[in-house]
Amino acid sequence: MPLDPSLLLVDDEPEFLAIIERRFRRRGFRVTACVNAPAALAAAEREAFDVAMLDRTLKGDDGLRLAQLLQRMQPQLRVIMLSGHADAQSRAEAGDLGVFEYLTKPCGLADLESSVRKACDAAAEAYKGQLKSFTCA
Repeated sequence: MPLDPSLLLVDDEPEFLAIIERRFRRRGFRVTACVNAPAALAAAEREAFDVAMLDRTLKGDDGLRLAQLLQRMQPQLRVIMLSGHADAQSRAEAGDLGVFEYLTKPCGLADLESSVRKACDAAAEAYKGQLKSFTCA
């Protein structure tokens, strides 16, 4: 039986977080939404995620640092980084850390969904031959 893909959303803007959480829930994703890095790390201790969408700049923390910690905890995790101030250095750092995709805010919801689906497909490919299987909603 296929499992629904799981998505970790981390953004310190509650309105934005609520909008994208609703969108992905409606599309069949299991979504965990967090407003800060400590909550995201606690969630990752409880549950395995297929994809994480992280804000680059979090209050009191750094999205790249969070990406690194999450990927250490869950090596199969595909990370999508969102930033209002994407510069070449940040993109290069993200690439060095294995971030799947780096998007600049404002970003359309359709673009976010497309990126998550691509990351979901990459995660599904990585799971081939293992016990876990799912279909991207």
